[in-house]
Amino acid sequence: MAPTKKAREILRNVAREIEGLASGLNKNFDHALELLQSCEGAIIVMGNGKSIPVGEKLVSSFRSAGRSACLLNPVDAFYGEAASVSARDVVLIISSGEDADEIIRIIPWLKTKKVKIIAVTPVARGGLARSADVLLTSAIATGSEDGLISYTTCLTALAVGDLLGLCMIHQQDIEHERAPASASDAREAIYTIGDLVATRPSNPTVPWDTIFKDALLELTSKGLGAISIVDDDGKLLGIITDGDVRRLLQRSQGSLTRIFLLNVDSVMIKNPKHIFAKKTLTEALTIMEDNAITVLPVVDDDMKPVGMIHLHDLVQLGLLRRDSNGAGTKKTAKKTKKKKTAGSRSEKKGKTAKKKKLH
Repeated sequence: MAPTKKAREILRNVAREIEGLASGLNKNFDHALELLQSCEGAIIVMGNGKSIPVGEKLVSSFRSAGRSACLLNPVDAFYGEAASVSARDVVLIISSGEDADEIIRIIPWLKTKKVKIIAVTPVARGGLARSADVLLTSAIATGSEDGLISYTTCLTALAVGDLLGLCMIHQQDIEHERAPASASDAREAIYTIGDLVATRPSNPTVPWDTIFKDALLELTSKGLGAISIVDDDGKLLGIITDGDVRRLLQRSQGSLTRIFLLNVDSVMIKNPKHIFAKKTLTEALTIMEDNAITVLPVVDDDMKPVGMIHLHDLVQLGLLRRDSNGAGTKKTAKKTKKKKTAGSRSEKKGKTAKKKKLH
């Protein structure tokens, strides 16, 4: 038989077995689910041979359901590690076939400790099945090759065990407790805006009635490229940046005295873009990129400035995520391409002219 044809046959056999598991679910599954949900300790998964990797996956599923779970090798359990198992725990044992000695010899000890046992095995009349408080049957191998690697048995045992985990997640409604998916840089998990400004004592701010000359001195001394303007309650009113100062001086046409004596509220940018200290660095970067600005006032929940963040801070932390596939790079690439195209056309015209001269 051709390998592809044999593979299809095996997959169809396993699909039929899993379909059979679905139609054969009964009160035993409900009982097993109740034991796991009412478990006050840990869910301990045991297995022998090729059932061990299946057990590792089930441990992961139970942990995703918000439960404490671990994998315990029955050999290690027999040689001392079973001492960590208590009556508060539930033990789920996976067997891929006939009762293995390493599993059978640990069961009397579990019974003495009054530990609840859930068995997942294709052998419904073996010692493990008779000793378990709940029996969930998996499929038996369909052929000699299948039996050699326990393909059908392991897949069906995995299906039953994972189904328990999925039902626990569904019934407990714990999806909201999971960490949100994010493609942000890993540094975002370490730093917030508040963490960044906390390392910098400078917080350039002046009241709204300060004259421009004094505000300019404060802006220059702090060296952050901008200064926040606050009202009588200390809340953010506006901002003046280095760029604003240059543009203002350029428009002054030499009358600096008049400008220096102006109140800052008459020259500031009102209602500036800002960010709350509890936000992430990536959110700050997004605001800066979307608004083409390089400085951003940081405020607390009362809208009082607590610091100033600069684009250079994010560059130093390696947070510029659009340096390879972002819009800025694409624009640059387009410009470069246009220049190359223009250059190529000039070169072609030059070559054509030379040919004409030669002829």
